[in-house]
Amino acid sequence: MKQWPALLDKNLSETIFNGFKQPDNLVKNINGFFYVDNKQIERIEAIDIINKFKQQLIIKPSIESGSGRMINVFAINNFKTSFKGMSINSLLDYYNKDYIIQKIVEQSMDMKSLNPTSLNTLRIMSYMRETEIHILSSIVRIGGAGSHTDNYSTGGVVCGIKDDGNLREYGYPYFGERVKKTESGVVLGTFIVPNFNKAISMVKEMHFKIPYFRIISWDIGLDITNTPIFIEYNTYRQGIGVHQITNGPLFGEFTDELLEIGRKYKP
Repeated sequence: MKQWPALLDKNLSETIFNGFKQPDNLVKNINGFFYVDNKQIERIEAIDIINKFKQQLIIKPSIESGSGRMINVFAINNFKTSFKGMSINSLLDYYNKDYIIQKIVEQSMDMKSLNPTSLNTLRIMSYMRETEIHILSSIVRIGGAGSHTDNYSTGGVVCGIKDDGNLREYGYPYFGERVKKTESGVVLGTFIVPNFNKAISMVKEMHFKIPYFRIISWDIGLDITNTPIFIEYNTYRQGIGVHQITNGPLFGEFTDELLEIGRKYKP
């Protein structure tokens, strides 16, 4: 419990998980200080770098951005952003400190077909045992039509993934009846997640980097070449509802084992 607040700062991810494919960072703000390529710069330099970037960018808090909170996509034109018409300077004031500005991930065409406006990600929950990393459950998170995020609680759909990468027959929105198709018309039960086995292998390798946490929920995207790309990981308030709605009981054969670990825990 003492480890999670510091290690979950997204600005540290490229260091902790060095060597694993991640989104390209343009500017990072850590405790109010600006960094580019791990070198500290002045605010005016950060503004100039952002202004020169001609494609869309994404900005999000680096600490506590759960449920898509304050994750926004914006474009720039002559120091003005498309987010509420704010200038770059005003946008940085709006986020105050501890945030990250990244280049948009050009995602897999297969994953994009599920919903073209959001980065649709795999949520994979792993459990670290004595000598292995075991995958407890995997789902795909699909954004709602027109949404830039894939969050279940803001109009998205979740669907279970079988061990072979095939999606299950039904997807589940936060409200309403289960569905067999995405809003873009993809039949869930016929969809196969590209390179699912590589995403699983990536998660297992990454979990060994942070053994402080026995159970971790990973968000993994797929880039334009269908290569898995690490987005973020979650340890506190991971949530089990989306997994059990889609895939059934979460802990399975490890239920007694995990309950015993819980009984031994002393805060």
